[in-house]
Amino acid sequence: MITKKFTLFVLGFVTILTTLYSGPRDFSMLVYNADRDFNGVFIYTIIQDEDGFLWVGGDDGLYRFDGKQMLNLNAKDSAINNLVTASVVSSDGHLFMGYYEGGISIVEHGRYRKIVSKEDLPNKVNRLRSHGEKTIWGLTQNKGLIRVQEDSVTHFSHSIFDQLISYDFMVYQDFIYVATNEGFLELKVEGDQLTSLGFLESTKGLQINSIFQDDHVKNLVWLGTNDGLYSHFLESRDIKPVEGFPAHVQVSSIAKDDLNTLWVGTKNHGLVEVDLNGIEVTAITFFNKQNGFESNQVGEVYVDHENEIWVGTFGRGLVQLNRAYFHHYELYKPLAVQGIHSIANYREDELILATEQGLVHAYHKAMRDSLIFEPLKYTQDYSFTSILVDGEVVWAGTRDGVIKVNLLQKTIERIGLAPKDVMEHHLIREIVKDNDGNLWISAAGNGVYHIKPSGELINLYNTRLGFYHNEIFAIFPDQAGNVWFGSHATGLALLPKGGEMQFLSKDEIFPAFDINTITQSADGNIWITTEGSGIYRFDGENFKQFTAKDGLLSNYCNAAVVDDIGQIWVGHRLGISLIQPGYDLIRTFHHPGELGETEAELNSVCKDRHGNIFFGNPYGVTKVNLPHFNFKIAKRHTHIKDLRLFYNATDLLKYSGKAKLDDILPSDLTFPYDENHITFDFVSINLRNPEAIYYQYMLVGFDKGWSPVEKSNYATYTNLDPGTYTFRVRESDHEALWDDEYTAITFRVNYPYWEMWWFYLLQIAAITLIVWLTYFLSGRLQNQFAIRLMVYISVFIAFEYVHTELEPYLTTVSGETPIFQVAVNLVLALCLLPIEIRLTHYLKLRAQAVEAKKELSATNQVEA
Repeated sequence: MITKKFTLFVLGFVTILTTLYSGPRDFSMLVYNADRDFNGVFIYTIIQDEDGFLWVGGDDGLYRFDGKQMLNLNAKDSAINNLVTASVVSSDGHLFMGYYEGGISIVEHGRYRKIVSKEDLPNKVNRLRSHGEKTIWGLTQNKGLIRVQEDSVTHFSHSIFDQLISYDFMVYQDFIYVATNEGFLELKVEGDQLTSLGFLESTKGLQINSIFQDDHVKNLVWLGTNDGLYSHFLESRDIKPVEGFPAHVQVSSIAKDDLNTLWVGTKNHGLVEVDLNGIEVTAITFFNKQNGFESNQVGEVYVDHENEIWVGTFGRGLVQLNRAYFHHYELYKPLAVQGIHSIANYREDELILATEQGLVHAYHKAMRDSLIFEPLKYTQDYSFTSILVDGEVVWAGTRDGVIKVNLLQKTIERIGLAPKDVMEHHLIREIVKDNDGNLWISAAGNGVYHIKPSGELINLYNTRLGFYHNEIFAIFPDQAGNVWFGSHATGLALLPKGGEMQFLSKDEIFPAFDINTITQSADGNIWITTEGSGIYRFDGENFKQFTAKDGLLSNYCNAAVVDDIGQIWVGHRLGISLIQPGYDLIRTFHHPGELGETEAELNSVCKDRHGNIFFGNPYGVTKVNLPHFNFKIAKRHTHIKDLRLFYNATDLLKYSGKAKLDDILPSDLTFPYDENHITFDFVSINLRNPEAIYYQYMLVGFDKGWSPVEKSNYATYTNLDPGTYTFRVRESDHEALWDDEYTAITFRVNYPYWEMWWFYLLQIAAITLIVWLTYFLSGRLQNQFAIRLMVYISVFIAFEYVHTELEPYLTTVSGETPIFQVAVNLVLALCLLPIEIRLTHYLKLRAQAVEAKKELSATNQVEA
């Protein structure tokens, strides 16, 4: 009997787990089911080929997904309705599949060919792996291993397999490691012989369900078991449980992305995200039904080429887990904090926020991926405007001077300059550190102070001492040791290292006068945001301006930061702009649903060690997730998937001289003249965001240039004239960015038989025969009406033939004007009558001459 005390304990434990493993997500979820043309419920295998197509195998056969269409290939399968349980892409790009009932097939351009029949291998294939040049290994559940080398099949059986259930395996040099229900089995391959070396001692009796060989750390293998997640180095004989990963979780599948994150599918707890620093776990997050995930039973996890996560569930279909582009952390309601005026990095993976109500510490709790925001209560009496974090010390500008906060000791020290506290009770706009470790501090109404960390004044810059303004909003020491200053009303100034102050706006070198922020990209370019004039780039010689006319969201730019690949992120009052200098492109983001609070605070921006960017807002923080990964422009290849006739799918091999496909489509397509209504289906594969792709196409031989930019991935041409055509299509991530690369297919529409050369000769021969018969019979017929009729028919046919051949050219000249056609017909009719009269007269005289000759011949014979 379950006691009340035990029930409360369980509920408490679940509550702790929910608190520990839940929280804000930087992911969105998309479920593929019958509403999206996908009927697979139990998913066993997911793989992506070299072209980018995603292949999903499960209880409804095999599907190919291109981001837009989920295509079921069962109709072309030699094993229809056979459940697909394993798949792999070989080194030469072919897809191999294994089945629940046994057997292995190869998929060649959408068509199946058996490699091993289920009669020869009547046992479930649990895993396929590619190893070396054109070598595929397959693991059966109870009947050992299969090796396929260029259609040569070798079956490696061993008595030990009959006693085990084999779930997964890996090939390493001449060794094969098999995950079984009794432990981690080691085998050695020598030629066609397989030798068992026994179980790894530390795994005996442990059910191992999955293996993942780490591609970041040499010889590291991750093992998924019925008792949690383990790590194992191949040169050692021990396995170690992953710290923080619950032992009661049954692991079914393991994958890893390029961000050093393990994705672990489980049989009973959904999907688990394991963030790593090297091989040390820094955070664990559960995606399960408790926090909105589709299912707790995961069969397969796969990370595609773009680092997107695909989860095959047992019973709920396919789930696509997308990294969100943005994440907004609301701080006003939960913490009563507003006005995030400055953000700075702290330690390795933490942030310090400067707010109206003191400092806020942002960090990750152990085994949790979402940020925790903790107000530092001992700073709540200060309204912060700018901060500089130096180790455990925060140099902080407030509305009432400068203070120094020791985060470890939780102490506050007011900073003044001896012998007179000139900064006391002044609003501090900016605090930065230069390359020498000294500080530059802007005090409203008092210019700029250059001091040592000890507080000793190095220099003072204000109007009384010849400086150009006392209200400096931006200070930036660049990579070369120069210091840039920006003010409102008087613009930009520069203090070169070892040189004299230059007033760039005053001297009309820089055209803007209201400067908000200054930053620098890795290539040395200086970026200057302004209040009303957009943003400027200085390359060492010239200033280039970017404004709303160039695509910027607004000319009022409050903050700017450079991401890890040199893209410039600009914060505005109503959103964010992204400048991609390598392509001279600008993208904008201003939808509150994706950004949350959209008003970026002046100078409130920073980038963490992962490359994420944080913009401070009046009511919280907007995070730009991995901008160097999520927003980079990718070069993709466009695939022409199919050609449809009259909108209907057809077997294109009927229009080809080839027995099988060399590519997705035949390369020698020829269509009859009356099958000239052709639709081209094409796609550039972006599994994460297929709607972000733009297309242009043209049909060489029909179109004069590229089509308008559009997002639809098909093109239809009707009533194509006979001839040879080449269809070209190209894609882009941005409607203004196009290059000369395209995908093309050439085909031919045949001429109708009446336009073929042999039919022209046949017509001419027929007309010639009629004329010759008329000429031949005219000398033998006595009936002049018959002769005249034959002549008329012959001449009419000849004239009608000439008229028919000339009509297209006459129509081009006349523009199909009826009166012109009538005039042409009248001219032909007028020509027909005199020619017929003359020919009839000639043939009549010829007939008389022939008759006279006959009579003369008869007379001569009588006389003789």
